[in-house]
Amino acid sequence: MTNIDNDNDNKLEKIKIAIFGESSVGKTHFSRTYTNGVNSDLTLPTVGIDSFCINKILSNGKKYKIIIYDTAGQERYRSLSLTVVRRCDGIILMYDITKKNTYDSIKEWYNSIYEVTGDINLILIGNKCDLKDKRVVSEEEGLKEAQNYKISYFETSAKDGINVEKSLDDLIEKIIAKKDEKFKNKKNKKNEEEDNKIQLDARTSIKKNRHKCCGK
Repeated sequence: MTNIDNDNDNKLEKIKIAIFGESSVGKTHFSRTYTNGVNSDLTLPTVGIDSFCINKILSNGKKYKIIIYDTAGQERYRSLSLTVVRRCDGIILMYDITKKNTYDSIKEWYNSIYEVTGDINLILIGNKCDLKDKRVVSEEEGLKEAQNYKISYFETSAKDGINVEKSLDDLIEKIIAKKDEKFKNKKNKKNEEEDNKIQLDARTSIKKNRHKCCGK
């Protein structure tokens, strides 16, 4: 994928993605790294919902506007955070591999999102893989959790940029494939309806001509 800087084209097709997880798992840092490059700036906990944006050319050659919603993980903001789900094309579930409670809460986040929309692309991310000596959640546990939901799993480091672009690009490509499939099905349905109408019109015309021939 190619970054397109300083492009204010508001006519671009948008791909909207939200990141969910407990507070301080690295959602804001991840979003900044993806849209602005690797940085080590410390970030304060998000209040409500923040957003990041970047324009990119994807593998199909088209340019898109990627919008990432960075949601608050604190309990008091959870209902507000979930309001963004209906606007999104994809969801990232994120936990911190050095904090077991953030991993344990993934099921609750998944269920909350599924209640809002049961048909959306998701991936699971175990963030802060650069802190190997502080790891308390194994990679195998992360993979197992992802398999339970039949979604992709990545371990990332927002600080070092490890797998940040790779994981989000994987989700984006799945979103594009799903959009293309929906467009194809819609087009096929429209063509089928037009074919049925043509056939119906032809049968109606034949019947009218028969009536004329018989003098009726």
